[in-house]
Amino acid sequence: MRRCLAILSWLLLSAKLIAHPAVVVIDPGHGGIDRGGMPGQRLPEKPYTLDVAKRLARILNGAGGVQVILTRTRDDYVPLFWRTAIANREAGRRAVFVSIHFNAALRQSAYGIETYYNNSRGYRLAALIHPRVIQALGTIDRGIRHRGYFVLRRNRLPAVLVECGFLTNPEEAGRITNYTYRERIAQAIAAGIMRY
Repeated sequence: MRRCLAILSWLLLSAKLIAHPAVVVIDPGHGGIDRGGMPGQRLPEKPYTLDVAKRLARILNGAGGVQVILTRTRDDYVPLFWRTAIANREAGRRAVFVSIHFNAALRQSAYGIETYYNNSRGYRLAALIHPRVIQALGTIDRGIRHRGYFVLRRNRLPAVLVECGFLTNPEEAGRITNYTYRERIAQAIAAGIMRY
């Protein structure tokens, strides 16, 4: 009986230790000639997506047991089909895809966090990441939404796209330009990923 309990305890502990994905593909949105956002927008999106992605990679690497792959590591233009091709090479492994973006709107008053998915596996990942980002930032919850974005639709991994706030909202943009705020975004996304 004791031996059975010991084996059962070991199995449960092992399951908890490997519950997180083995591979996380992080996609910093935009880059190179694609600055992101809207034409005439004061702040480009691309440096902030890359910064959050690198912070997220550092956090996940520090957690151990996770291989991190970034679709870009500098200010390069990477076509959408290459981004999904990078992710799809990991299909069949315990892998997830997280695309990092910042939002823009004609209405400067728009603010908050949105997370997008395209299928049930993506929804499950979104449901773990989204509330943690909302809680960490204390901002408005704009919801988890189904969309057919290319990087979600053409992905064979559980995939989400996180819009981490509006660069067109002066108040929210001011927070986004602060590195400690971006660190909080990365920590919250990492916490959600590690629960998947």
